[in-house]
Amino acid sequence: MTVNGSPARTPSSQRLPRLRYRPMRAADLAECLALMPESAGLTPAQQARMPELWARLVGEPSILAGVIEDTALPEGERLQGWGATMVLPTPMVKALSLETHPSAYVTRRVYAALLAGELQPPSDREIGVLNASGELVLLILHYSMRHNDYFDPYVSKVIATANDAFRAFHDGYNLRAIFYENSAAAEPVARTSGFDTHRLADHDALQVLAPEVRPALYSLTREAARQRVPGTPARNCFEHQPPRFRLNASQRRLLWLALFDDSDETLMAQLEVSTHGLKKLWRGIYDRIADTADDFFGDSPGEDDGKRGPEKRRQVLAYVRQRMEELRPWVAGG
Repeated sequence: MTVNGSPARTPSSQRLPRLRYRPMRAADLAECLALMPESAGLTPAQQARMPELWARLVGEPSILAGVIEDTALPEGERLQGWGATMVLPTPMVKALSLETHPSAYVTRRVYAALLAGELQPPSDREIGVLNASGELVLLILHYSMRHNDYFDPYVSKVIATANDAFRAFHDGYNLRAIFYENSAAAEPVARTSGFDTHRLADHDALQVLAPEVRPALYSLTREAARQRVPGTPARNCFEHQPPRFRLNASQRRLLWLALFDDSDETLMAQLEVSTHGLKKLWRGIYDRIADTADDFFGDSPGEDDGKRGPEKRRQVLAYVRQRMEELRPWVAGG
């Protein structure tokens, strides 16, 4: 792969990598956009507007964007992978013919609709309605890496980390289907991850393109997933049960961010709240959980002051880390 016009070199195998995944931040924008895959087929005009568009998309509840970074590397070279998924409104699923016979460059058409204002990212409530009704469709717009030699030991570590990240970002939804556009060269990883290859309407015409730039669509539906034993990342994200606590959007966002860094300073900055505001959010979570499951925190007194706060935080984060549905919007009967 070429990054910023220069061939990217895999970090030395003599160095111990420190890979981790986390949500994308506004500060990652330039590094992420340098990883935009050619197979997305964006026009020069669209590419020029990507910084403007992504400045709006970061933090949207319908945009699941994450990065894989190597903290052992200098700043500006840390991001090794970038993935972006969108919750698609039902009319857009139909307009793209995703569940029938779609044409190539699905991601390009989604970006075009976003740039033209014809597609608005679904709100938290709209996502909740789709989720509770079992009609939620995810489109992985793209996943790209700084290095693409799949058999390089360093790249293998990045891919393994990406599979861990996939669970964190995609599990917990009541999915109808998940679609994934990438290059034809990515098929080995997509298939290993549990996706089927979805034949495109213009498949034959695309064969003149090299695999690295030839768009390909991969998918998995609820019906297909139910015919398979759990095990792959794609199959596993169809395991679902309704959330137990039905937390509000602010509470869910706090817990999501706290999974990656639960320090008060970081959370206050990301949520743009004061110390008092952060404590109020935590207290609301504890109260909601205690009202729903009075034995969740054991036999200790219910007040969240002083010593009990950090202990409760650890308990809650340990729980939601394994029950991702608690972090997803859910609006029954919407």
